[in-house]
Amino acid sequence: MALLSSCGPSKNLRKEYVYFQAGMDTVQAESKETIIQSNDLIGIQVFSKTVNQEQAAIFNIPAAANNSAQGYLVNDAGNIEMPVIGTVKAAGLTIGQLQSSLSQQLTPFVKNASVVVRFLEFNINVLGEVRSPGTQKFTVDRVTIIDAISAAGDLTDFGKRDSVTVIREVDEKKIYYSVDLRNRELFKSPVYVLRPNDIVYVSPNESKLKTLSVDPEKQRKTGLVFAITSLLISITTLILTIVE
Repeated sequence: MALLSSCGPSKNLRKEYVYFQAGMDTVQAESKETIIQSNDLIGIQVFSKTVNQEQAAIFNIPAAANNSAQGYLVNDAGNIEMPVIGTVKAAGLTIGQLQSSLSQQLTPFVKNASVVVRFLEFNINVLGEVRSPGTQKFTVDRVTIIDAISAAGDLTDFGKRDSVTVIREVDEKKIYYSVDLRNRELFKSPVYVLRPNDIVYVSPNESKLKTLSVDPEKQRKTGLVFAITSLLISITTLILTIVE
């Protein structure tokens, strides 16, 4: 009976813990580029495709002596302020779109201008039931929810895989998304590709909540009752043995 009863739970455990369940069909993943938003710190490198690089030097912020990030901060209005050309719209654009925009605006000042834009700080906060919670720092321009969870050491055994919450700030409002890591539709989610400063929260599953809800005093009393009961049974057994 014990062997038979163990078959059911094992299937349920598989459903609870296995990622990307289903058949072998191809799923089209979310492939949108990361959008620049207010408070992003971006690095901009401008150079000329000619031998004269002096014309581009004024647009390049020199690296800090302590190796801290130096770049252009996107302000609350969604703009960056650059030498000579002044205010440049950045928020709402992809890296590629901003590069193209800057190349055009720099044409009067830099001959055959070429621009490289990248995120200097792509931080994702991963909290809850992961093995290494905290801020995960990336040096790339595209980070997925899988990248963030992997960087945090994957979920613990108590992590709720069917309801991971992503919190994103949009127009000064917090938007909450729920994704199921067990479902391959995850790859189509609007938060499959994360944005800088997104928060990924993995809530505890029922097993963890039951552990947390245990009353230590009640548990102590229950243990005491079991101990006394066990002692009484032992005494009764001993008496019956002597009588016989």
